[in-house]
Amino acid sequence: MSEWKFFNIDIWWKVVLMLGILATVGASIFQIDFLDSKHLFGLGMGMTMIGIGFWKSYKTFSKVEYGGIISWKDYRHDVVSVILIIVGVVLIALFGFLIVKGLI
Repeated sequence: MSEWKFFNIDIWWKVVLMLGILATVGASIFQIDFLDSKHLFGLGMGMTMIGIGFWKSYKTFSKVEYGGIISWKDYRHDVVSVILIIVGVVLIALFGFLIVKGLI
């Protein structure tokens, strides 16, 4: 059995979460000459917020039917996850624009 079960990236929002964490840590540790660290940090925070919002709303449901237990996974958003996702999208749009503007 693998020790790296957390890094099993099988859903799109896990990719966004991992890239957001890497961008945030990378902006904090490394100095990149052609990018502004503030903008990369903001982009990473937005991606992290979207990943956490979808992670929070991803739930497992079960019910007894046909003499057995049926389980499935689905999204059940609440107020906090919706706010995290909306703020994350706004941060990605703003800081993504600023990164592109700084590269031009």
